[in-house]
Amino acid sequence: MTKSTKRKKTTKLPPQDLDGASQDRVMQMLVGENDHFWHHRIKRVFAEAGIATRRIEREEAHPVWRAWLTRRSFALASDTRAAKLQLRKILRDGGIKIVRDEFNIIEWRGDKLVVVFILDLGAPGTLQRRPPLVGQRELWAETH
Repeated sequence: MTKSTKRKKTTKLPPQDLDGASQDRVMQMLVGENDHFWHHRIKRVFAEAGIATRRIEREEAHPVWRAWLTRRSFALASDTRAAKLQLRKILRDGGIKIVRDEFNIIEWRGDKLVVVFILDLGAPGTLQRRPPLVGQRELWAETH
């Protein structure tokens, strides 16, 4: 009996350089001025886990983020250390990696908490909820 030797077909594509316009758009998305992509992304990741974001801001001078959160359906641990691990895991599972010592809960009252973390992405500015008018969906105000 002879064994047939089959080669696995490689499906990896060779890396290619981005053209100038695409590279500019990627850089604008990552650190672009007046682009709140990361604000919305972080808000969406927390929302999928059952935590509402009331406000999120990135400081002007440093890559320090502050988020005002409200626990909705997520079972957050009562221990601060365990809660920090849970919140970092939510972000990590959403594709946003935060170093362990660069994430902290600075205020916690009942279901409302304020967290700070360092993330060197996104533009400075604030994204916060605005009260909707009658018949409108939830509105968000962006300030730069």
